[in-house]
Amino acid sequence: MLRICVPSLLIACSMMTACYESQPTAGTDAHSLSEEAARAIMEDVDAAQFQQLMAELDGALLLDVRTPEEWAEGHLAGAAHKDYWGDDDFDVAMNSIPRDRPVLVYCAGGGRSGLTAEELNKAGHLEVYNLEDGITGWQDAGLPVTTGPAVDF
Repeated sequence: MLRICVPSLLIACSMMTACYESQPTAGTDAHSLSEEAARAIMEDVDAAQFQQLMAELDGALLLDVRTPEEWAEGHLAGAAHKDYWGDDDFDVAMNSIPRDRPVLVYCAGGGRSGLTAEELNKAGHLEVYNLEDGITGWQDAGLPVTTGPAVDF
């Protein structure tokens, strides 16, 4: 018969568990990082919801990820522009957006902006919204577009 001393077993188990727990890196708090990740928002929204978010989210970045030719045909007022397919510095630009700044992203039909939204979310952005039917859905809803230069990030 095997006899196990319960207090010794408890000490041994707690020591083994402590070795396997992940430790936060210098300058981070593991608890707050997991809370931020749990609160992260990445949503596909329709044109009416997107318009409402544009009006309500202070300091949000409105981001058009279409080609320059598509941009020239008309875009949403107040949008910044980066070509998902054509700008060599696209990833650098996305990385320059503060992680706590809400991002409202759109393209022609929702594909490129959906990919951009996923990439931003995976990179730690806390609030990202994709216009699910793109500017096509926006215009089909009778909402306005404009022409002119892009705003800076």
